[in-house]
Amino acid sequence: MKKGVITAISAVLLIFSLNIRAQNQQSEIDSLVNKMRTAGREWNTYAEPLIKIGEPAVAALIENARDTSLSLWNRRIIMTTLNTIHSEQWVEPALEILFDENEAPEIRNRTTAGLSGFDLSHVNTKLWELFSGFENQFYKSNIAHLLLSADTAMAYRAFYELYQTQDGHIQRNALQKLAFLRPGESTNWYLNALQGEDWMTANLAIDSLISASSLNADLLLSVYYLPDIDEEVQWRIVYVLSQRINSANIPFFCEALKSESWLVRTESAIALTKLNKEEVLKQLVVLQNDSAEVVRNNARWVIRELNNSY
Repeated sequence: MKKGVITAISAVLLIFSLNIRAQNQQSEIDSLVNKMRTAGREWNTYAEPLIKIGEPAVAALIENARDTSLSLWNRRIIMTTLNTIHSEQWVEPALEILFDENEAPEIRNRTTAGLSGFDLSHVNTKLWELFSGFENQFYKSNIAHLLLSADTAMAYRAFYELYQTQDGHIQRNALQKLAFLRPGESTNWYLNALQGEDWMTANLAIDSLISASSLNADLLLSVYYLPDIDEEVQWRIVYVLSQRINSANIPFFCEALKSESWLVRTESAIALTKLNKEEVLKQLVVLQNDSAEVVRNNARWVIRELNNSY
């Protein structure tokens, strides 16, 4: 009997302790969120403990994220905190704000980070309409990312448009997503990017082709020999093939050694020094007697480098 009484008292004390702890946590949440309503540059001081608290803080943060009487700055920092917690509770309120045309564009865009990764298939049409209506390239890119978890066909269309119309980070990211969505088409996308003017996108294509599990060199060579192809594009192709270390490319590198482009012939010379000495030397015999002095000099340089490396 005495043991039963002790157990009951212990249970009551535990419940009491948990209630006190919950009340204390809610008081802390209310205090921090209230400070977020007027916070300036020190806002991380309040956001970090809220992020650490996590789910219990979400409801209070959502209430304030919806408060249109707050300044844009304070609503943005509250939304950023919610996005970092990344709670499913935030999904529907965030969608309401995203689709509200009365909201400021920067407020609507702020919700996208918190929606990433959640199933949004039930709003795929509305997301596409939003993508089509936005003019800001960064807003469009963020919506395209949301389409990945809403409708992959729509996502492909969105990233195709961004790839064709943008440059820099936006185009580079679009290329990544196009290759991800249609892996069977990835090589063609990378070959297309190699011929583009944007260096960031071209560099991504170079790295992707170098690291590909398999690569048909003939596809690269078909681009290399296109009429009026830019010398930088030819250099990119030589560089990709040189990084994959394949002796079958020796005849091509020897031919590229005669290019009028300094970039191309220099990269070809470097490529030859990485390959089998005996095979390369056999191919270079003819080039040592070439009529062009620059070709003879390049061939001699490769031979010297090969001899010094063994």
